[in-house]
Amino acid sequence: MNRRLAALTIATVAMLGLTACSGSPTTSESSSPEAGNSAPAEETTSEQSLTEACAEAGAQVQEATKTLSELDVTAATADPQGTIAQYTEAAEAIGAAAESVSNPEVKAAVSAFHEDFATMNDLLSRMLIDQDASAVAEIGAVATEIQESAAAIGTLCAA
Repeated sequence: MNRRLAALTIATVAMLGLTACSGSPTTSESSSPEAGNSAPAEETTSEQSLTEACAEAGAQVQEATKTLSELDVTAATADPQGTIAQYTEAAEAIGAAAESVSNPEVKAAVSAFHEDFATMNDLLSRMLIDQDASAVAEIGAVATEIQESAAAIGTLCAA
């Protein structure tokens, strides 16, 4: 039963990840020049526009989560190491996407998405590899966090 739940969870999380950045950001008709300037950028000297950062990060996250859509959830129980390796690769690519942008709003949103994916990766590893049934109880909350961080990216980039 836990293995079936893990497979279902992997499929669900993969779909959540894909919906987060599957749409390309819309070109905003006119965005306020002060909209993203509520907090000063500390590390960057040339900040990307919201549209540029969303396009860059969105393409990278979409590519990273594409591999998750190709996961064979029925094979997750037969090859848990391979499944976790593929999920880890996607999570690391999402982290790289966050690091690649200089717009602080997009960087924060994609970083939150990455942290949620990394947390799910740990839970799936505990479930599939360590056979830790207690991880099952945490899956729903983390899946909700992934959905919320995906929605935050969607809202930010649709602006």
